[in-house]
Amino acid sequence: MIVPNPFCHVLVVDPSPEIHARIARFVEGKGVSVTAAPDPSSAVAAMDRGGPDIVITDLFLPGNAGLALTREIRSRHELCPVIVMARDAPEPVVTQALRAGAVGYLQKPVSEEGLERALARARQHVSGELMDLPEASRLECRLTMGLDLDGVPRVIAWLMNVSVRSFPESRQLQVRGALQELVFNAIEHGSLDVCSDDKRKALYEGRYDAMLEERRNDPRYRDRKVVIAVIRDRDKACLTYRVTDEGKGFDWRRSLCQSQDTGREDASGRGIFLVQAFFPTLSYNELGNEVTFTVPLG
Repeated sequence: MIVPNPFCHVLVVDPSPEIHARIARFVEGKGVSVTAAPDPSSAVAAMDRGGPDIVITDLFLPGNAGLALTREIRSRHELCPVIVMARDAPEPVVTQALRAGAVGYLQKPVSEEGLERALARARQHVSGELMDLPEASRLECRLTMGLDLDGVPRVIAWLMNVSVRSFPESRQLQVRGALQELVFNAIEHGSLDVCSDDKRKALYEGRYDAMLEERRNDPRYRDRKVVIAVIRDRDKACLTYRVTDEGKGFDWRRSLCQSQDTGREDASGRGIFLVQAFFPTLSYNELGNEVTFTVPLG
């Protein structure tokens, strides 16, 4: 049987709803959830939104897209193992898929036993969550990223994978939302120094993306970074996230105060206020270019 691993997410890429239903039925009640994608573009969008733990894709998608999708996933989401499946695929084709980065081959029609073996092998390739080592009382990882907003979903998917993969799904959604808000703010309003008025004007004029590109190429900003630290402390029974940018900071006290005034159409900091509602420990340094929040363990 599949060893239960709560909240292990599997993305199944296949145009057939019957395949999705069959795989979902086989893993029901075994600590695995299944998301379906009918084609590669839907799969890539799903990956960028959330990042499943494992991908199972049909090898013979139209236009040989299964092999191309395997390469793209391994390129964009290196930590996510890919299983390819097909009906009687020639050995050279399977070998080609394995060389492209797949970790296993699943024969169609999918059997429960074959699926269990494939998932067990794939699980060996999944990056371990922080504190998987029982000997470690405290672990910390630091991730430094540039100023491309398009890369934020992949960064957050990686952070989620190494830190809260075993958390209840509702808590995972809260952590994901908090990280999205704080990392986007750190890049946009922090390191790129985009004020709210500039953003509103650029959005109104339809040149928001162009403005961000100009800022990223501006010598004053282009070398700036955002650093995200994750600390899991078993003794204190908490998980701490810290997001630091290289901007000049902001008046976070005023923003939090304004965000609570729901009668203000121009209220700023509403997103920060919502994060604080889920994580009351949210705090900034004096300057306002570093924000921290903690998540209780257990």
